[in-house]
Amino acid sequence: MSKTVAKRSAASEVMLASAAKGRALMGGSDAMRAAGKAYLPKFSAESAEAYDERTALSWLFNGYRKTVRDMTGRVFALPITPADDVPSGLVDMLENADLQGRDLSTFARSVFEDGLSGAGISFIMVDAPRRTGSETKADARARNLRPYLVHLRAEDVLGWKTETIDNITRLSQLRLAETINEQDPKDEFAQVSIDQVRVLDRLPGGVQVRLFQKGRDDEWNEVDEPSFTGHPEITVIPFYANRTSFFSGSPLLDDLADVNIAHWQSQSDQRQILHVARVPILFGSGLPDDKPIVISTSTATTSSEPTADLKWVEHSGAAIGAGRQDLKDLEFQMEAHGLQLLVNQAGGQSATGAVLDAAKETSILSMTADSLQDCLEQALQWMADYASEGAGGSVKVNKDFAANILDAQELQLLLAAVNTGNMSRETFISTLVNRGIIADSVTPEDEAQRIEDEGGNLVDTGIVA
Repeated sequence: MSKTVAKRSAASEVMLASAAKGRALMGGSDAMRAAGKAYLPKFSAESAEAYDERTALSWLFNGYRKTVRDMTGRVFALPITPADDVPSGLVDMLENADLQGRDLSTFARSVFEDGLSGAGISFIMVDAPRRTGSETKADARARNLRPYLVHLRAEDVLGWKTETIDNITRLSQLRLAETINEQDPKDEFAQVSIDQVRVLDRLPGGVQVRLFQKGRDDEWNEVDEPSFTGHPEITVIPFYANRTSFFSGSPLLDDLADVNIAHWQSQSDQRQILHVARVPILFGSGLPDDKPIVISTSTATTSSEPTADLKWVEHSGAAIGAGRQDLKDLEFQMEAHGLQLLVNQAGGQSATGAVLDAAKETSILSMTADSLQDCLEQALQWMADYASEGAGGSVKVNKDFAANILDAQELQLLLAAVNTGNMSRETFISTLVNRGIIADSVTPEDEAQRIEDEGGNLVDTGIVA
């Protein structure tokens, strides 16, 4: 029995707080409206009804989510593939890596996007069903008793402890928040959700697993007897999008999140002022208070008072223009923080300039892709350990982001290099395959041989300017 097993550690609290902005932005307009005053402050003289109306009129220009998905799309423009050194038994498992129908690449995409959009860190846990110890490999395959991958978000990690072994920092304890669904005993068509905490302890005899469920008076009771994973390490590996320390990260796109929130607030003001400006106010003076004014076609309002006046009061529109310019300035700042595809740039740009800009943009992305590869390869090794497959092998993660900026001038240079003998046809075709221009099923050697059989050089057909 415990009252603190579900208490979040200070380090975990910090990560959750840092992820809040990104989580809200990834949720779109509905999530930002639900966040209320956290990201859309209420004016001091604004009534609750007026604030609710203003919030309902606001919508999010979601540069943050667009950037996260663009960067993720660049890494996963080519699927993650196991290398030749991955055991065949493990390759088969990776076709359904999480036992929920997702292959390794689809599973890894969720991990990568979560790390980019949230706390700068995400986690992969390698788990395996319990065995009695008497099962053969054939039994394990028949009953699907094999290791699988579980994606853990920062919200799932309650706290951890570490120890230094052979000058290496390792997990000694990890607490995970879980929710399990069970059949409602009172309703055959309903389920009940139960909060649960999984505690993993690294002991001399292996990793012990304890499960706690919430009972009365906020007490957590241990359920079942402790079990052991069959692995000497706590098999949870962090994916660092932006590492700050062991098992900790901070948002990679925090500056972009701040600018996007500023745009959300400015856009809310702009929608409000447009609403006000579009509704003119009828102002009357010198008219009797007891005489109703009828506003309609084919009617007129008269008065015998010489000072009587009736006119429409409308907004000058100056503030609307200023607000529109503020929104444009913020959109430009979002572009500067990694949103080149969302906001059009004025004027042209040379091919060399585009390549240099892309290199600057994707240098951090390349390092993040490297981090994902390291994370996946460690997870593969642990899967191999559980399955007694030996070495886990390696995977290939796409880091060639130049495919997205190949233009006519670059293609012209490549063609010229081939025709002048400064580049082989195989290299040329490999480049097109790697950049996704032609199908990856094309073999450069076979294609080069077909060109040789047809005769002639790779010539400029005039299609390329």
